Amino acid sequence: MNVRRISRRAFLRASGGVSAAWVLGARIAPRAGADEVNFEPNLFVAFSPDGSVQITVSRSEMGQGVRTALPRIVADELEADLARVTLLQAVGDAKYGDQNTDGSKSVRLMFQPLREAGAAAREMLVQAAAQWWSVSPAECRAFDHGVEHAASGRRFEYAQLLSRAAKLEVPRNPALKDPCDFRYIGHSARGLDAPAIVTGTAIYGFDVRLPGMKYACVARAPVFDARIRQVDDTAALAVPGVSATCSIPFSAHPREFRPEEGIAVVADSSWAALKGREALAIEWLSGDNAGYETASYRAQLRDSLTRPGRSRLLRGEVMAELEGEGTLVEASYETPMLAHAPMEPPVAVAWVHDGRCEIWAPVQDPRATRRLVAEWLRIPPAGVTINVTLLGGAFGRKSQTDFVLEAVEVSSRVGAPVKLFWTREEDIRNCYFHAEAVQFMRARLGADGLPRAWLIRAAYPSIDWLFEKGIDHPQPWEIGMGLSNLPFAVPHLGIEACQAPVPIRIGWLRSVCNVWQAFALNGFIDEMAAAAGVDPLAYRIALLGPDRQFAAPNEDPDPLASSNGTTVDSGRYRRVIEHLAARVNWGAPLPAGHFRGFAAHNSFYSYVATIVEVALQADGTPRVVRVDTALDCGRVVNPDGVRAQVEGATIFGLGLALFGELSVREGRVEQSNFGDYRILRITEAPPVIEAHIVASEEPPSGIGEPPTPTIAPALAAALFAASGRRLRELPLMKGWAASG
Repeated sequence: MNVRRISRRAFLRASGGVSAAWVLGARIAPRAGADEVNFEPNLFVAFSPDGSVQITVSRSEMGQGVRTALPRIVADELEADLARVTLLQAVGDAKYGDQNTDGSKSVRLMFQPLREAGAAAREMLVQAAAQWWSVSPAECRAFDHGVEHAASGRRFEYAQLLSRAAKLEVPRNPALKDPCDFRYIGHSARGLDAPAIVTGTAIYGFDVRLPGMKYACVARAPVFDARIRQVDDTAALAVPGVSATCSIPFSAHPREFRPEEGIAVVADSSWAALKGREALAIEWLSGDNAGYETASYRAQLRDSLTRPGRSRLLRGEVMAELEGEGTLVEASYETPMLAHAPMEPPVAVAWVHDGRCEIWAPVQDPRATRRLVAEWLRIPPAGVTINVTLLGGAFGRKSQTDFVLEAVEVSSRVGAPVKLFWTREEDIRNCYFHAEAVQFMRARLGADGLPRAWLIRAAYPSIDWLFEKGIDHPQPWEIGMGLSNLPFAVPHLGIEACQAPVPIRIGWLRSVCNVWQAFALNGFIDEMAAAAGVDPLAYRIALLGPDRQFAAPNEDPDPLASSNGTTVDSGRYRRVIEHLAARVNWGAPLPAGHFRGFAAHNSFYSYVATIVEVALQADGTPRVVRVDTALDCGRVVNPDGVRAQVEGATIFGLGLALFGELSVREGRVEQSNFGDYRILRITEAPPVIEAHIVASEEPPSGIGEPPTPTIAPALAAALFAASGRRLRELPLMKGWAASG
């Protein structure tokens, strides 16, 4: 498969004029304007006269392999030769439907539509050949970029059929291949962008350069929602290379992903812009958030849990049963504020001119970015073009497009293309933070050792605060990430969302609420298992009860997530646990000084189980030496890509579990870079990371995020096995050192 970078003009020419918007309900809407040679049956497939096929990818690539997986889905149904496939990266446009590359949904949402797109083109080519030969299409088959007539041995290459196929009506319900006939789906493939990345020719956001381009950076508020009282830019404008300063206007709440107030410095080079920013003299009005401090806010969350919250799920008579007989288990779990910290900080190039705006940026959601830019400039969306570069990491940060709007504002003010860049220090101190959370759990165990009644209370700021005023409790969809979608058979279960104000800018980070809810949930299950005297893995299987499928409260049933539209399948949860236990020989003796911990979780319609093995070093500190993760993520398109996702999620999750923590004092984030906001170093990575894929015929489900939430609780369990100490707060190394 070839990757071809094309200009905006070439992209528009290749697209034709699309007459019908593409949505899931009209997945294979025909393109209008195709001539007699170019065959463009839908938004995602376009043939050139030589028979080569262009497959459009509408999702952003940030290392998860989406540009490798999605074209293979189309090519498989199309019976295309991958050597004759060219990949086109889509611009932001509503015609592509949902383009938001988050929520572990790219393959999940696109699998069926892309199969249909490829199958529709294949059927048209087969029909064209059958007409030419005056035979039934049933006597023909597509194979290896052509159509064959088995009875006569005749064959047409696709290039020979394009003009005839282009005149046919696009089938609305094309027949899909039997999965046993897949040539590409289910078979491993090297990352499409790997050669360009290795050779340094891949284009990321920071690599974009335009003629006459200026550079800009922003002096940002030290405290969330601080306002500028006055600014003196005299010294900044005196810095060689600095050409202008301009303000980034304040946006009132709810501001969605619009930027905070600031002063941009524009220069001929990034260095001059940074030096100019240092020379600015700004007096800030800090406002109420200057009183935000981590310690006092954490205490506020703890206090909130002492009172009943808003009910998000109620089954049976929870409070009455908690007062009954049997062992009582209760515990609280706490997780800190986090930053995404991608290797490539936010950056965007914007060129506003002649009533139009063109952008080159590493964004996760080009369609939403286009909408926000159009609103910001007060121009029609058709006047905005979002060119998506590769993303040098994102983890949710680059679906929050404040940095793009900053570039747009500066370009509109200076009348030139502008590259607006963030430093890592800015991003760690001013991103959309992953909020801190506190959870309390209480359970009354029955005679069988299983919870007869279980109360869960959660307090953390809601992301919905970005979009709506007055939100100060976790929302149902957030509780649905690991709590109200529990697969366990608990007769009396209550889940409550407790009050939590929002003192700082927050957003989603990889796995979102599953990060802290899986940590608390698995930790508490381990504590119940210990109280019952049962192996923690066996305890979970017993807790699942009989296999069953159901649509969880607070979670929308997804017809693409399973064969019957349900959202939770306890049988798949059980099987993934059993699969992992068998692969690693759970319960077998370990070398001296080695200890294991286990965790399992369901998220994004996938089922994951993880075992972390630690070894105590000579000085008594733990070292993670092996991580095994089993997962059922439905049908797999690229097994090697899934393994890479598990490996990446493991490294990401270990960094969060061991070290990840941001603290705030007087409204200011205290950390600034990797020196004080630790991520996992290569020397700290486990020598062995194994992904054990459970074979499944269910539709594809999430993979980019589900392997992350199980890492911290599995590691905490391993540390408990090593020391006998329960660590109920992240980061774990902080607690390990304090309790040692």
